[in-house]
Amino acid sequence: MFSYQHEYHAGNHADIFKHICLTLILESLCKKEKPFTLIDMHAASSIYSLDDERLKKTGEAESGIKKLFAQLGGKREGLPEGLQSYLSLEEPYIRNSLYAGSPELERHFLREGDSSFFIEKHPLASKSLLENIKRPLLKTDEKGNLYEKKCPVKTVVKIEDSYKELNALTPPKIKRGLIICDPSYEDSSDYKNVENAVKNAHKKWNTAVIAVWYPLLVRRKNETAQMLSSLEDYAKLSLNQTQTLRLEFITKDPDSLDPDSASHLYGSGMFLMNPPWLIKEKMEDVTKVLKKVLC
Repeated sequence: MFSYQHEYHAGNHADIFKHICLTLILESLCKKEKPFTLIDMHAASSIYSLDDERLKKTGEAESGIKKLFAQLGGKREGLPEGLQSYLSLEEPYIRNSLYAGSPELERHFLREGDSSFFIEKHPLASKSLLENIKRPLLKTDEKGNLYEKKCPVKTVVKIEDSYKELNALTPPKIKRGLIICDPSYEDSSDYKNVENAVKNAHKKWNTAVIAVWYPLLVRRKNETAQMLSSLEDYAKLSLNQTQTLRLEFITKDPDSLDPDSASHLYGSGMFLMNPPWLIKEKMEDVTKVLKKVLC
């Protein structure tokens, strides 16, 4: 149950795609002064060391975030909106041989009055999470100088089952907001658990942006297709009909991969309910650049 460790995969192409999409959603929420609630269902450790031997073993950060910064780190002008913001957020961490995961990126957008909940059940990951959210945020000024800033919001960490805890937290007092759902999908039951949790959360909190990350795996094509189709059908037929959006970043030809090998991941996707305006177009622009750099 607790065998998955994101330390092997932090900063890979799937993380980059997910985190750029997350950045755009949070930027959209921050365009209004009204407060919002953020629920991160699978928060993990929040910050990762790029010098970690587990990450060096897979080489995924080397072909992911390190390659992205080597190609684009000093060339921000002319890059798509979401990619520029993402690189700016990650830069101070990369300069310290760190990678900022979802919770750390989310903390950069929190303002006084906002509410945030990070859920993580894994014993080691939750311990790291509790330590990392005490750290000040790393930032760079206009001249490129590093500095630290305290996050204005004290995040509530829940060391619980994410699906049960989401049910307990919804609907929140502050009705604007975001749910991000990105389990490891190491267990095949996650597909059905995600489907049920998202449907239930939407029934209770239909105004929230719900962002579901999913891996594109050769051996899990059927489970992925079934989960996405069920969520799309639900959104069309529910009492509170909701707009949905699929975004995908494909890095390999799935037909060229052996489904029984370790390298059967051929991309990743984001499924959104109540997607922010223009995010489809913005992510399409981002994906074009990512394909040139990472594929």
